[in-house]
Amino acid sequence: MILSKAIRYVFTGGLAAFVDLTVFRGLLAFGVPLGLSATSSWLIAAAVNYSATSRYVFNQATSRKRASLFLIGALLGLSINVFVTLILVQQVGLSPLWAKLFGIGAAFVFNFLINLLWVFK
Repeated sequence: MILSKAIRYVFTGGLAAFVDLTVFRGLLAFGVPLGLSATSSWLIAAAVNYSATSRYVFNQATSRKRASLFLIGALLGLSINVFVTLILVQQVGLSPLWAKLFGIGAAFVFNFLINLLWVFK
């Protein structure tokens, strides 16, 4: 059961990552600063992710309570995502796009566990 949810979460997470990267890249192209681009793209992706995760992964209707819990967990994931992105760009010298990919990956596992064990338990 957990494996099945994890596999489905890969798909919803992939959709959210696609949205995140697409918006992130577009914002950078318009000259929006790195931190603001990373945060804004994440917020849009988080809304998509909550909706898809609720229905497809955990087969539950959206609710205010779960949305609030999801947002709390997602904000922690955002911290991981943005921190990794900024560190890899500013300290390691990776390109913003590659750094963002690593940021998304680092937050992915954390977010799945928070959703499985807390938000949708």
